[in-house]
Amino acid sequence: MNTYFHPQPELYGLRVVKYIRCSHEGQVLHGDTLEAQDALLNEFIEANHMVLVDTFVDEALTARKKFTKRKEFVRLLNGVRAHAFDMILFTKLDRWFRNIGDYHKIQEILDANGVQWKAITESYDTTTTNGRLHINIRLSVAQDECDRDSDRIKDVFAYKLKNKSYISGRLPRGLKLDADKHIIHDPEWKQWALDMFDHFESSGSIYSTFLFLTNKYGPLLRYDGVSRALKNPLYKGMYRDDPEFCDPLIDPERFDHLLELAKKNVRQRKTRRYYIFTGLLVCSSCQHSLVPYTIPHTLADGTHKDYVSYRCGYHSSSRLCDRSRTYREEYIEQYLLDHVRPALSHYIAEYDVISSSASKKDPAAEAAKIRRKLEKLYDLFLDDLIEKDLYRQKYDELQAQLKECLAAPSAPVRDFSAVQELLSKNWEDMYCTFSKTEKNVFWKSFVESITVYEDGSMDINFL
Repeated sequence: MNTYFHPQPELYGLRVVKYIRCSHEGQVLHGDTLEAQDALLNEFIEANHMVLVDTFVDEALTARKKFTKRKEFVRLLNGVRAHAFDMILFTKLDRWFRNIGDYHKIQEILDANGVQWKAITESYDTTTTNGRLHINIRLSVAQDECDRDSDRIKDVFAYKLKNKSYISGRLPRGLKLDADKHIIHDPEWKQWALDMFDHFESSGSIYSTFLFLTNKYGPLLRYDGVSRALKNPLYKGMYRDDPEFCDPLIDPERFDHLLELAKKNVRQRKTRRYYIFTGLLVCSSCQHSLVPYTIPHTLADGTHKDYVSYRCGYHSSSRLCDRSRTYREEYIEQYLLDHVRPALSHYIAEYDVISSSASKKDPAAEAAKIRRKLEKLYDLFLDDLIEKDLYRQKYDELQAQLKECLAAPSAPVRDFSAVQELLSKNWEDMYCTFSKTEKNVFWKSFVESITVYEDGSMDINFL
């Protein structure tokens, strides 16, 4: 048989496994593709009359990656401990490891179980001191090369991000790349994305939004795809912690509001029952959500009526919360209708006090004061008017103050005009015509959560 490999009689009959790894497409240039490695290993096994037990393939994984993250490698180790084979074959040492520390950990496991390894295109000797030194040197070089490649890639990515160039991954519908890989609006699918956000805002339900998009545009995405799209920050212009990476498709503040709404998603229920306060009520004792349940009743005249109540889900499931009381939906609704206006007025008054107090301390002005003190301190030190130790102490104190000042958030700015305008009108008449789903969306449009106390009183926390 014509073969690149010379037969080695001492290997005849050994039970072996193939380990193949390729980290990226660039290794095609070096002949390290999965197919090339597999072909070489098969040729070596045939030339030496070995018995192939299994094949392990880690695709698109670097050898610097922690071995516990390489699924096929973990499966291989299970085979080592089960003594399922005698030798592990791979083409080159860097296919096996580029991390010295992990290499020695695995070598201990192999030695303990009497399993050997062999790089079929390279020559190594693990039985002598010089041989082990040679392996360590090769691994050190491979590890250094890998780290240098990683640094170069990071530098390239940093440069691309600085120039607002998209790096990788599929863009959501409504966005596309121009010739310079900058994200721009896609006129063909922009309306699809806008319809998605509009319908979700009006329904509060991802499933309802999925059905709406499917009916209007056809089956383009599954439910999970719509759910991911609603939460994709690229729509608000954010990518890799850069809030101004591209032109936003929707207002960032509106996107954040919808993201919070998605966390309280109104789920499609098999019973087709809907509840007004799903995702809003919080138990004051344990801070877990109150969950709805329905009790059907038959009235004296024979008609059926469902009574909806809410109870602490944590108490129901584990009894670790002491809140056993239940609250009727009608009671909660009436309480909110009676208290929402005064609660908003009280909240705005408290907010005005807090924000005015915060605005009195301008972080920029405070930072400027501290910098002037640092300059004066430096002048005193240059003129020998202050000892070095005292200078260092004062310098560190001022630097700490400056750091704290720069980290302090600016006074928040909130606009309550829309909510005030809504609640100033006679909105109750229109509210009475809403379905339960519409009522849920109404409350979630300006209420973040409602804390329910044992006695039935509530705190309304506004968005």
